[in-house]
Amino acid sequence: MMHGSNFMRGYGYGMMYNSPNGWMALISLGLHLLFFIILVLLAVFFLRRHGGKMVLLKKQNDPALKILRERYALGEIDSEEYQLRYHDLTN
Repeated sequence: MMHGSNFMRGYGYGMMYNSPNGWMALISLGLHLLFFIILVLLAVFFLRRHGGKMVLLKKQNDPALKILRERYALGEIDSEEYQLRYHDLTN
């Protein structure tokens, strides 16, 4: 086993942490944190932008709401009853 500066050509175990270039570890950590923060922000942006549309699509495909819209379109129920039943079905 080699000891001293010959071990791994002078880098040893602390290639970035114990050498004069120790600041590289901080830069690496900063870049990793920046990457993670960007991923979180993209996820939040995507969910805010498309999350509401997904809920809206579920409501549009609901069979009970489809029947309610059909009954309203055919004149079987009035606007007040439609709004009351729509509120009951969506909440």
